[in-house]
Amino acid sequence: MKHLLLTTIAAVVLVGCATLVKDTGSTEEEAKKVLIDFFDNLDFENYQRRSFNKIITNDFHIYEIGKHMSRDEFFDFVENNHSSSSIISQDWSLSDFQISTVNETAHIAYRNEGTFISKNNLGVEEVLKINWLESAYFVNENGLLKIKFLHSQEISKELKAE
Repeated sequence: MKHLLLTTIAAVVLVGCATLVKDTGSTEEEAKKVLIDFFDNLDFENYQRRSFNKIITNDFHIYEIGKHMSRDEFFDFVENNHSSSSIISQDWSLSDFQISTVNETAHIAYRNEGTFISKNNLGVEEVLKINWLESAYFVNENGLLKIKFLHSQEISKELKAE
């Protein structure tokens, strides 16, 4: 009887401890998905500020085009660039991912090739290709992995008229 009681107590304690130990660590796949969602949400046909609430932190900041921007400054930058009626399409191709995760954070360094098709002032279609080296830092915020910081460094740019 004493043995049964000790076994039962041990089982209850172990089950209780097991439920307390929750893996809140970030995974590489989760971080990569959030990054891809970030760029999907930048698409001018789908863009809405509120769509970023599950992707970036409230104190998100970015270094883009040689400038440091807060979350709101970044949104203003995106909206000013999306307001052009000359944009036909945009696409980002992310590659060469180097991902590291520690506890509830992640970091991704990657290459980004953007292709933007638009019409110039003369109505001629132009293709702009830009290559960047970028990195993003992610934190777990209320159970969601979100981008807290993104750094973008342009490495080449090419404009072709079609």
